[in-house]
Amino acid sequence: MNEFAIFTQGLRKRYGDVVALAGVDLAVPAGTVCGLLGPNGAGKTTAVRILATLLRPDGGRAEVAGLDVLHQARQVKRRIGLVGQHPAVEEALSGKQNLELFGRLQHLGRPAAARRADELLDRFGLADTGRKPVSAYSGGMRRRLDLAVGLIVAPDVLFLDEPTTGLDPRGRNEVWSAVRSLAAGGTTVLLTTQYLDEADRLAGQIVVLDGGRVIADGTPDELKAAVGGDRVERRLPTLDEVFLELTGGRQRDVAFPERGDR
Repeated sequence: MNEFAIFTQGLRKRYGDVVALAGVDLAVPAGTVCGLLGPNGAGKTTAVRILATLLRPDGGRAEVAGLDVLHQARQVKRRIGLVGQHPAVEEALSGKQNLELFGRLQHLGRPAAARRADELLDRFGLADTGRKPVSAYSGGMRRRLDLAVGLIVAPDVLFLDEPTTGLDPRGRNEVWSAVRSLAAGGTTVLLTTQYLDEADRLAGQIVVLDGGRVIADGTPDELKAAVGGDRVERRLPTLDEVFLELTGGRQRDVAFPERGDR
């Protein structure tokens, strides 16, 4: 299974009487983008939290970067990045100050944290923000900064939990561009989303969850081909139906003239 950056088999989780995951199987090749698609309550965030070692499963197995998420959790944490649904940055600080802070929390020295902050700000198009506090950022800029925070330690696998929720079209395009850049650099990305177009544009593999179960798995083209295109059918009414419509549904005996009398 070393060719898979993310692998799960029979993954299960429940909260009381609510089944969040009911035996989920995933196999995501290294260096690819996988879209985990589904409505609210499908189990997407639960799956990500288990894979990121933040939640223990009730059953099944899960590996990230070839490491068991239960028995090798410490090693897994060193190999992953996680960007949640809500920004985790400090709004009173600038983008660089935030990145330096997270770098220090990841045990980088002060000079190394400053260098890494500059690298990431340049990579995500935020180098010109200067001392501007994050509170003055647009939504797209904040999410790009969130992505940069997730890459402080250059992870092998990055989990993005609905990264464009609440963004306007421009902000979504900015985040999409950043995700494409990550994938081009060899990072494996697991992206959860409710948006069909987002999964179609970014992911080479789409896994559809519903009710905690995988109901479809394949490339965007494979899934679209399986569903088929839209079709519109139109049936013209019969003469009897036209007559009933014109007469308000009243049946009448009508003598039509013979062809020769017309």
